[in-house]
Amino acid sequence: MFEDKDETILARWLAGELTSEELAEFEQSEEFREYQQIARGMESFKKPAFHKEQLRDKVQGKLDHGSKGKVRYLKPLLYVSSVAASLLLVLGIFFDEVSYTTATGQQLSAVLPDGSQVQLNAQSVLTHKRFFWNSNKKVSLKGEAFFSIEKGDGFSVQTTSGTVSVLGTRFNIRARKSTFELVCYEGKVQFDAVSIQEKAILIEGDVLRLEADQLERERTDSEKPSWTGGKSTFNNSLLIHVIEELEIQYGIKIQHSLGGNTDHFTGSFVHDELEIALKSVFVPMGIDYVLAPDKKTVVLKLP
Repeated sequence: MFEDKDETILARWLAGELTSEELAEFEQSEEFREYQQIARGMESFKKPAFHKEQLRDKVQGKLDHGSKGKVRYLKPLLYVSSVAASLLLVLGIFFDEVSYTTATGQQLSAVLPDGSQVQLNAQSVLTHKRFFWNSNKKVSLKGEAFFSIEKGDGFSVQTTSGTVSVLGTRFNIRARKSTFELVCYEGKVQFDAVSIQEKAILIEGDVLRLEADQLERERTDSEKPSWTGGKSTFNNSLLIHVIEELEIQYGIKIQHSLGGNTDHFTGSFVHDELEIALKSVFVPMGIDYVLAPDKKTVVLKLP
């Protein structure tokens, strides 16, 4: 039976709240080895469909009545802590994924189990497994994020366009619906493209874009992505990709008939003033537009 201290450590481990030192100590304990065995046993177990209220009532009934024909007496504090630990274990095994999500125009900073930092741009989702981080340093990204990795050995970021593998570095990934861009600000990263079965190595200052199943390279002298400072910057980017980012940052819909238009845009727009942002993009391109009174719809008038 676990002592109260052990149950507290277990609860914090399941919640992903242990410090690096506490995690290292816990991974050497007998209790950790026992839960590794439980986790491996659950890998072949199909998660059942259940209703949370029914589950709660069933668990409560078991706890209230105990084994048939026996009466069990528990100290109140021990009873509560045992219930909490049991429920945490069940929920931790079934729900072992940590997810960070941002809405329109929102940014979010997250700290990974090893102390690495990730800053999410608007309308982005980052997920990773809660358990056994040291042997499974993989995260999944939909959207855009800036990574500062402490210990990159074995660390990778999976996107729909491909996988980025790192060795202790700072880099930015934009993996939007129609855009993939990777910028290395420090160290070295590797990109394995899904659609074209190609690999690319990036060092500090390298920029890589996936355009029409082609890898395009360029250089930058920036130290971090401009969006972390409230501004989106583009260098010879397709106009439709710029429009997509405008919609994401402001939660608007831009109506246009660009289709396969190949016009490119170089410049930037701010994230805190819609009308200034629209002028920054469309005036240099010679495109007239109409902003609806509710400021939720923009209609482009192409020349």
